[in-house]
Amino acid sequence: MHIFLQGIKGVGKSTVIRKTLDIITSRTPLLLGGFFTWKGRKDDLNLYIHSARRGNESDLFCVAMAGEGKGKYKCGIQVFEREGVRLLDQSRDADLIIMDELGYMESNAPGFRQAVLNIINGSIPVFGVLRLGDVPWHDEIKRNPHVTIYDVNEENRDNLPRELADILQSAIRNL
Repeated sequence: MHIFLQGIKGVGKSTVIRKTLDIITSRTPLLLGGFFTWKGRKDDLNLYIHSARRGNESDLFCVAMAGEGKGKYKCGIQVFEREGVRLLDQSRDADLIIMDELGYMESNAPGFRQAVLNIINGSIPVFGVLRLGDVPWHDEIKRNPHVTIYDVNEENRDNLPRELADILQSAIRNL
């Protein structure tokens, strides 16, 4: 069982993931694998990935540097290929793998995309975010029979964490 969230930018997809994880970990300790994305604050407009494994938050890698113009980024494909793949490879012993978020930037990172697909074809539950829109490499994820997509919107974002926590906790117990 793998769950991916979609929704418009800023609707709260990553917040749903964090609240869901808070609910699950309040019940049962978990070993997380995978990664979170993080946008710099104030003067730092770059995009980063860091390990989802608790205690490894210092593993912060810049995957995209802010370019000229709003929303324009220069992508560091080599970071996905090296550090992104490493973070996913280190997830083989996890109870739950986080992929927050997968987007268009990874389109030119074949090693990273293959690492994602390998995990999706595995048995460890995945909880992630897919960027909304036409991202062709996401089609393979969406077609996987073990993947369920949830659309996050203002009406359901407050109730989703409890619902998803129950589903994911059941999937983790069935490993």
